[in-house]
Amino acid sequence: MEPKPANFLIPLLLCALVVATTYSADVRPVLVRAFGEYPFGLPVTHVVAIGQCFVLLPFAYSIYHFVHIAHRAAAEGRSLGTFGLLSYAVSVGKRHPELRRSQVISLLGLIYFAAVCAAWIIYADMRGI
Repeated sequence: MEPKPANFLIPLLLCALVVATTYSADVRPVLVRAFGEYPFGLPVTHVVAIGQCFVLLPFAYSIYHFVHIAHRAAAEGRSLGTFGLLSYAVSVGKRHPELRRSQVISLLGLIYFAAVCAAWIIYADMRGI
């Protein structure tokens, strides 16, 4: 499958948006409560932004593979709505064996993202945030 610029651009933009929220003035007090003012001797916003980049890399990789599936769905004239695209992604490996790897990586990325979100919720709850 030929890589297209959008396959790289979409995951990078989504990760950049998530990381950019770290620098919001409303978020900083929560980060200070969670990690302290200067973890590792650096401002908390920088440490969290760098941490998010590393934590989101596997998820960005799975989005990259999901975009492959979305391109195939569009080429076949399938619905690109949430339900239509997800139902296509569930069964695409049977019709297109070359997309089986992308299908598995997308599923693992979704599980990984859910685990990261759950870990943050548990950590924040333990810290009383």
